[in-house]
Amino acid sequence: MMKHSISIIFISIILVFYGCSNKVLVNCTNNNYMSKNNINPENNYENRRELKTTFSKSDFDLFHEQFGLTCSGLLSDYFYCNIYFDSHENSLTSYDGRTYSFKKIISAIEITNECLNLISTMSMGSNEYSKFLKTQK
Repeated sequence: MMKHSISIIFISIILVFYGCSNKVLVNCTNNNYMSKNNINPENNYENRRELKTTFSKSDFDLFHEQFGLTCSGLLSDYFYCNIYFDSHENSLTSYDGRTYSFKKIISAIEITNECLNLISTMSMGSNEYSKFLKTQK
């Protein structure tokens, strides 16, 4: 009986330490989720940011006039964001798992701008933002 208890404790410890990861998981379907495989090479977490938005995918297909890119392309390609559309909230989860909620947002352009403002203040995000601005010249 004692060996059985030790085995259960040992297996439980292994599951706790190796079963958890720094990756952020979002429950959604392929129809309302946009994800790419590229990650920031400087990102030690080896994941992407997660944007949840109450807006639809077609809302994010609008061009951001300042940058000449769609909102979804801008966030996904240059700022490593997966996007969960038609969510119940507007929030951004950073590489390290911190979640930032946005107040009432009235457009996809506005939430894109809020994301860029927030990302540009993050340690890795500020480098991404600087590199992106250099490509815009």
